[in-house]
Amino acid sequence: MEAKKAKLQSILSVSLNHPVSQGSHCESSWIELLRNFLPNRYGITKGFVFDSRGNISEQIDIIIYDTTYSPLVYATKNDEKYVTIESVYAVFECKPKISKKNIDYAEKKIQSVKGLYCTTREIYIAGKPVEPRTPPPIFGGLLTNTSINARNLKKILKNSGPNVILGFSASGLLFFRNDDTLKTITKNTLLAFFYKLLDMLYKLGTVAAIDIREYSKQSEELKWLFEDDNG
Repeated sequence: MEAKKAKLQSILSVSLNHPVSQGSHCESSWIELLRNFLPNRYGITKGFVFDSRGNISEQIDIIIYDTTYSPLVYATKNDEKYVTIESVYAVFECKPKISKKNIDYAEKKIQSVKGLYCTTREIYIAGKPVEPRTPPPIFGGLLTNTSINARNLKKILKNSGPNVILGFSASGLLFFRNDDTLKTITKNTLLAFFYKLLDMLYKLGTVAAIDIREYSKQSEELKWLFEDDNG
């Protein structure tokens, strides 16, 4: 794990010293790291999140989404994907440093996702319908190379928005919060980050069933496709 941490720091340091490649290179490094750690049920990509009403989020650096029950994932030539809101578990922004400016920036990006409309519908088990479940809450975070000290970070987070609940710096700082509780870790942080991220994802369970009928209504030719559907 220490070797992975050293490699990550090295890759991020190179990219941060070359402004032209800062964005895409940093994102790619974090995406590769997460793909190597998380189970295959979780997709990791950069791109946009959209809903059944035609709304689209701002560009997101890292989207963690469901790969088993997720339809309508479109990709561009730049390897940016458009992911349905119902499929998303978590979103992260990648920045050079954990700071007030970047936390506020991440807050807005994450809110552009959480503000989208999420459908849900019943599922069938052994031929019998089961009531729609409430979609699990999407959580957001910030991934960086360096960070301000833990004391100043606590002051900033106390007065920041509610969306950035998990943050990790490759230089050796992890924070996570729940309501009024904030914890920071400065030792063995990479392993702690992976453990905490995986635990948070597991607690969400599986995404709720997407109501594909709502998406069909965006197309003039298909909006009547389910007009006789009483479900």
